[in-house]
Amino acid sequence: MKKLFILALAFAGISFTSQACDGGCTMGGSYLGILPQVHKNLFGVRYLNSSYTITSTYTHLHDGVPETHHEQTDNIFRTAELWGRYTPIRGMQVFAFVPYRFNEHVMPDMTHRSSGLGDVTLLANYAVINTGDSLNYTLKHTLRVGGGIKLPTGSFSSGHDHGPVSMQPGTGSTDYIVTGIYTIRFDKLGLNSDVTYNRNNKNSAGYQFGNCLSASSNLFYWQNMGSEVTLLPSAGLYYEKAEADKVSGEVNAQTGDESMYGNLGLSVYLQNFSVSAMLQKNISTTTNRDTKGNSRTQLGVAYLF
Repeated sequence: MKKLFILALAFAGISFTSQACDGGCTMGGSYLGILPQVHKNLFGVRYLNSSYTITSTYTHLHDGVPETHHEQTDNIFRTAELWGRYTPIRGMQVFAFVPYRFNEHVMPDMTHRSSGLGDVTLLANYAVINTGDSLNYTLKHTLRVGGGIKLPTGSFSSGHDHGPVSMQPGTGSTDYIVTGIYTIRFDKLGLNSDVTYNRNNKNSAGYQFGNCLSASSNLFYWQNMGSEVTLLPSAGLYYEKAEADKVSGEVNAQTGDESMYGNLGLSVYLQNFSVSAMLQKNISTTTNRDTKGNSRTQLGVAYLF
C-alpha cells in the first residue's frame, strides 16, 4: 500500500502543464508540482486547452451621432504533448516535453489557424532537502531546485499572414527556466508549492516575449480504494505575471498580463498507470486590453517503469 501511495505522488508530480502567458511564458511543460520519491522513469501523453477572450471597443459617427460597438476575439491554444522523466542518479530528475500545438485566432469575420511542433523544453532538478521517503519523520518535506532550457524547435513568423505572434507554434528563441518546488506532507494530507521563472530572449525576427513568473500552491489528499487503486484529489491557487513583449527593443504596450486561477484536479492510479484530469478556473485577469482568461483543462495518461 505504501508503494502505491508513493507511485501516486510520482504521477501527481506533473499534474498540470502551465500554459501561462501562452506564446511567451512556459509554452507548456514547466509546472512540476508534487514530485515522486522513487527512482523510476516515466512516460506520458496529455492534452491541454486554454483560451482568452479579448473585447475591443470602437466608436464611429453615424449620421453625425457617435455610436459605440464591441467586437470579441478569441485566442484558443490546444496542445498534445509527449513528456517523460529520467532519473540518472539518486535525487536528480531530468524531464523532456515535446508539444504539438493547434492554435486558433477567432475573429467575427474570419478564423486564423496555426499548428505544428512547438518548442521542446528540457528541465532538471535536484532534491536538496528530502525526508519524504523516511520513516523517521512524521512531518515530511521535500525541496527541489532546478532549471532548464526551451529550444526554438517550433516555427515562428512575425508576418501578418501568419496571424498574431502569440499564436505561432513556437517562439523562435532559446529561453531559460528556473524552478523551485516545496512539498510538505502529514500522513495522507499534503501541501505542494512551486515557482517558475522564464527568462525569454530575442529571436531572429527581433521579437522578444516578456519574461514570466508563475507560482502555485495546492492541497492534496490520497485515498485508497482497495489494494490496487488510489485516488488523489487536489485543489489550490495558481498565479502568473508576464512582462510586456518587445519588438526590436521597443515595448509592445498591448502585451503583458497578470492572472489568478483556482485549481481543481483528480488523479486515479492503478499499479503503474495513471489517468488524470485538471481544471483551472479564472479568478482575475489584468491586462492593458479588455481580456478575459477562460477556464483551462488538461487530460493525461502516464506509465511508470
